[in-house]
Amino acid sequence: MTDPRSIGPDPQGVPAGQDPLAEAAAPDLAGPGGAHRDPAASETAGKPTLVPSPGFADWLGEAGGCLAFSTYQAGRIFFLGSQNDGSLYAQDRVVGSAMGLAMNRSTLWIGNRDQIWRFANTGPGRIDGVDYDAVYMPRLGYMVGGSNTHDVLADVTFRGERFEFVFANTQFDCIAAPDPHYSFRPLWAPDFMPDLRPLDRCHLNGIAARDGEVRYATICGESTRRLGWKETRTETGFIVDLHSDARMCTHLSMPHSPRWHDGRLWVLNSGEGDFGYVDMAAGRFVPVAPCAGFARGLSFVGRHAVIALSRLRDTSFPTDMNLIPRIEQRGVRQRCGLLVIDTQTGHLDHWLTILGPVPELYDVVHVPGVRRPWTPGFREPQQHKWRVDVPADVRWAAFRPADDGPNYEASRGQQSVDPVAKDAEAPAQRERNAASD
Repeated sequence: MTDPRSIGPDPQGVPAGQDPLAEAAAPDLAGPGGAHRDPAASETAGKPTLVPSPGFADWLGEAGGCLAFSTYQAGRIFFLGSQNDGSLYAQDRVVGSAMGLAMNRSTLWIGNRDQIWRFANTGPGRIDGVDYDAVYMPRLGYMVGGSNTHDVLADVTFRGERFEFVFANTQFDCIAAPDPHYSFRPLWAPDFMPDLRPLDRCHLNGIAARDGEVRYATICGESTRRLGWKETRTETGFIVDLHSDARMCTHLSMPHSPRWHDGRLWVLNSGEGDFGYVDMAAGRFVPVAPCAGFARGLSFVGRHAVIALSRLRDTSFPTDMNLIPRIEQRGVRQRCGLLVIDTQTGHLDHWLTILGPVPELYDVVHVPGVRRPWTPGFREPQQHKWRVDVPADVRWAAFRPADDGPNYEASRGQQSVDPVAKDAEAPAQRERNAASD
């Protein structure tokens, strides 16, 4: 779990009229009391530090939910929520190369490059003396080979068939679903793809649902050659409407994270450093706000867009990408973190900067109604052993645990075990188990 001390205050205000790109950079330029940090030292430190803007915690608390975001190369997933006193709560877990996320009050899906994991909310729990309103435990995993999973969607339909989960299979240039027998089940591929091969030819990275149906996909460039999309990354990207297979918006630069919200298709034109939406009638992209870094990952909280921001990789991003000179012209250092932008005004209202060994984010989701989630990830063996939930049934209504066992309780129609490591019952149970092993 992230040390509470690693959530630092932002001591600086933002001058009126300052460029939004500069605003996003402000938080990690000063430490407590206004003392300047050495950015290079901060960014290579061994532990992530979260630096929120002055109103970030209040905004998240008033929104009545939590945020989760994935860090790709750093292999972590973060939960951000609210403490009882209104301050920011954070937890992070190492879960592999975490990329696409789908999360609601009952389920958390995590797409890794070659794995997909399903976590279930087993209800509220008290762990090490701390109360959490949702505990997500790992329940199911799929090994999908070298699929290079990107965006994911849960509980959607596609061409009349319902799927529990679908994902952008970027390595095989298709949209796919997990399968109990095969590595994956291909559902759709661009009309210019001649076959199914692990070549990442067009970099199909983003998928979006509209009214519960998989409807849109973002593609970085048309090519049938291995990594051909990398040959030119400026104005070669486009969005496909899966109803017709038509290209509904073109001349984009490395588009990511298409999302349908409030009657509009929003997208990140990442290579240009712009957040905006698609004018459906004109078939063009309309910029709303600039981003101080490589934008990838998008969610919505009411009228606000939450955008995940990454620093550019020095070795793999082309120097002719328009994002780079745009950032340099504003005199802004690239940042990794979150931007909270008012979709009606384009104003940057809040932000979160991440210092330390997390240079990139991939996805971000907002979960209404869950203020303080927790997960053991793949650690905490005692939690995996003792936190057990079974379907509620009248036959088990009178079921009670042994006097020296953990406490079973009914929650949300389930029988669950809430393990508290310091309970007096746990040592006796452990001794009995050890004797029987």
